[in-house]
Order: sequence, then C-alpha cells, then structure tokens
Amino acid sequence: MNIDELDLDYRLLRLFLTIYDEGSVTGAANRLGVGQPTVSHGLDRLRQIIGDPLFVRSGRSISPTAHADEMAVRVRALLQDMRNLTRVGAFDPQNPDHGARFVLGTNDYEVAVILPALIKRIRSCAADIRLKVVPVTGGEQVVELLREGKLDHAICLQLTGKFGDIAQQALLSEHMSCFYDAAFHPVPPDTADRFCAASHARVMLGNNDTSAVDDVLHAQGRSRRTVLQVSNFASVASLMRGTDVIATLPSRLAGGVMQGFGQCDFPFDFAAYKFSQIWHVRNAENAAHKWLRGEIFRATRNLP
Repeated sequence: MNIDELDLDYRLLRLFLTIYDEGSVTGAANRLGVGQPTVSHGLDRLRQIIGDPLFVRSGRSISPTAHADEMAVRVRALLQDMRNLTRVGAFDPQNPDHGARFVLGTNDYEVAVILPALIKRIRSCAADIRLKVVPVTGGEQVVELLREGKLDHAICLQLTGKFGDIAQQALLSEHMSCFYDAAFHPVPPDTADRFCAASHARVMLGNNDTSAVDDVLHAQGRSRRTVLQVSNFASVASLMRGTDVIATLPSRLAGGVMQGFGQCDFPFDFAAYKFSQIWHVRNAENAAHKWLRGEIFRATRNLP
C-alpha cells in the first residue's frame, strides 16, 4: 500500500488528538460519537502514515510515544488554524488591540461633505484605524481600482452599470445650487436670463471637457460665459470670493467650502443625483470593512 503524508486530513488529525486527550481508544470513540472499530482503523492508518506506533499499551490504558507528545502540540495548533479558516475575523472598534487599514477613493465633494463626519466617528474609536484617502474621478476608474486591489472602498456618484463583482449602497441625493458673492449680486442669479448673463466659474474633475450644467443649458438653447475653470471645489471658493463670478455646484457645499456665499436654486430643470459607497465583493464579509461601511452610512444620516 502506498501511503504518504498527503493522506493526512483534518479527521485523522482530530482523531489522533482525541485519543491523545482521552488516553484510550474507547474514550476517543465515545467523545467522537463513533464505534471503537472506526477509531482503531483510523489509528492504524495514522501509524502507517507517520511511521510511529504513536500509542503503546501501559497496563489497562495506552500511553503516547515521544513522537506523539511532539505531534500533539503541533496538531493542536494546526487544527485551530484550520478552524479559523472557516471563521470571519472579528473586529471591535473599541478594542485598542484591534486595527484596520483602509484606502478610500473620493473626490473633493466627498472630502468636503462626508469625510469630516466620518473622521470624527473614526477618531472616537479606541482601535488603531488608519485611513488613506486617494482621489478618484469617475465610476470606471473606481471599478478598475477596486478590482486591482488598489482601493478598499470608494464614495462617488452612483454607478449606473451592473457589475457582478462590485457592490454599492446609496448614501444621499444631491441637487445643484448657484453660489455668488452677494456684494456683487444684490439680486440673485435665480432666473434663466440673470444666470446666463453672469460670468461663471466651473469645476471640472479629471479630464472631462464638458459638464452636466452645460449640457442642460445647451438642451435649452442657452449657454454661459465661463471665465474661470478649476479642478477642485476649494479653489473655486477662494478665487470667486470678492468677485462677480458665480458657480453652479452641489448644494451641500454651502455648509463647507462655500460657506459665506449667497445661494439660490439653479434656474433650470436638473435631475437630482445620488452618491453611493462602493466596494468589491471580496471584502463583503470582512468584519472591519463591514464596520467601515456602517460608519460611512451613519455619517451621512445627519447631513443637512
């Protein structure tokens, strides 16, 4: 019979350890809920594979050999490791011995609107939680980075396509507002004519050449005069202040980078749009990742 170490499996190792702990074949059979012949057959197989008697008669009981004593320590640890493979690791954010590292993809909007509340929640935890925030510009890039493992998580505009390996959860809806310096616009640019007559700034993320606002205007046979284009929301706020330039931006920025500016509704029909948190399904059951998703969701519940 050709037998080698590859014939060892969980059941044989568990049987060995049970015999070792019980000190008898009969005791092992009772504990395992099997017949004594089954245990004896398994022990014979182990002896053939290991090349050692493992247990020898000692009066009415059996005693482990020196090799069995050495094996028991290693087998006990190995079986525990094998059990751990079938269990999702726990994560306790209030346990200082626990820790987690996350790479989160966002753009300026999420940094300005969602992340301040999220960071406060994270910093209230005792666990060693570290967050690296990297810029992303759109859904296709997010999906690619998640698949490559370069992102753990992302917050961005809701994905419109279907991806079998990518999951998402809606967080909030947003609409567009016009922001302006009231010292230069005593009358808000809240009509189509006043809006189109104004000088405009626009924020263009990534390599986009057109904006949804311009698309809406073109559909109405209108246009705007863009005198300033920047790549982030913080820049447009500092450059607009003290000028007659106006900007059409997500409304919730009023509580952050656009604080102190006048605000009115965008005077054209513009459908509300949604932001989601997005992750790869390989992290769906990871305890730390599940905790982070819950914290992101809760951080958006009290936003204005």
